[in-house]
Amino acid sequence: MKIEYPFNFKKIEATFLKRINRFVVKVKIEGKEELAYLPNPGRLWELLLPGKILLVFKNKNTSQLTYTVLACKKDSNYILLHTHLTNKIIKKLIEDKKIEFWGNYQVLKEETKFNSSRFDLVLEDKNTLEKLVLEIKTCTLFGEKIAMFPDAETKRGTRHILELNELGKKGIKGGVLFVVMNPEIKYFLPAYHIDYQFSKALIEARNKIEIKAIALRWDKTFTYVKEVKELEIPFDFLEKIEDKGIYLLVFKLKNKENLEIGSLGKMIFEKGYYVYVGSAMKNLTKRINRHLRKDKKLKWHIDYLISKAQNLKVIPIRSFEKLECKIAKELSLISQKTVPDFGASDCRCKSHLFYFSENPLEKEEFQRLIIEYRINRLNYVFT
Repeated sequence: MKIEYPFNFKKIEATFLKRINRFVVKVKIEGKEELAYLPNPGRLWELLLPGKILLVFKNKNTSQLTYTVLACKKDSNYILLHTHLTNKIIKKLIEDKKIEFWGNYQVLKEETKFNSSRFDLVLEDKNTLEKLVLEIKTCTLFGEKIAMFPDAETKRGTRHILELNELGKKGIKGGVLFVVMNPEIKYFLPAYHIDYQFSKALIEARNKIEIKAIALRWDKTFTYVKEVKELEIPFDFLEKIEDKGIYLLVFKLKNKENLEIGSLGKMIFEKGYYVYVGSAMKNLTKRINRHLRKDKKLKWHIDYLISKAQNLKVIPIRSFEKLECKIAKELSLISQKTVPDFGASDCRCKSHLFYFSENPLEKEEFQRLIIEYRINRLNYVFT
């Protein structure tokens, strides 16, 4: 099915059940479980939670999967997940002069190659004939007022920024547009918690390429964009960020383990999921990389346990504040068990290790905690 914008086709509500892999999800439609194509490689942890409402559409009979995911409902808004369609939307909005700051531009080309990368659109100012090579990024990660991109590390995204810089040296103007799928957002920031290198590259490029961010408001039927709002990008704040802060380690123990944990001695760990809270108020990336290494000298309590970990995920929270104990207290309220004294020898906390029988990444209260500390805590900075 060839999709055009506006989305004048039948949309079907589905309930999200499970993500099978990066591009396939299991959903329930009218009581029946189905598999659907997910055209979005992002993590989408905050959106794809069990029970969430999706909008899907039916594929042609020749398709391997019956349905394709279009959007996900969050609060009262639908969030576009079909990233392949963002370029079509932006192209139409530019042609219809709905993006005010590019009101004089027209679309010359789509999917044009420069050096080793393809960029989404080439625009031309109808008055000056100046060209703009544009890369478009779909942003689905946000809190109450602030959106961030990306939601997972993107070496491709960093390369795009660097190559747009290089085009400028050849006299070709480059730009990047972040498209936020939430009309309530006021500010955009690169996700420096998640991809520090991408964020630094974007900050360094601020005076070399055109960097814009917009938020879209859709009609109730999710057919067309009703409103386009330009977002503020607080570069003055971004230039102050440093590689320090807090990190969470989320991992699974496949089996019950009886382990010697340094000064704590013998400890029994039930099979299930664990979340560990640590901090590094300098060189956070270096500390995280140390945890990911297998060949290291055992030093901290977590070193003894992590050798048995499976599906290890690292969640950095870059901050000037030492929030480790505050986050530990909040985790104690949503976890099923606290492992006594673990990782808390230099503070008054009962523990910095918490047990969950099921994957906490699939729990809304855990995702809310991450958003609160990564994004919403910044609200006071900009208001």
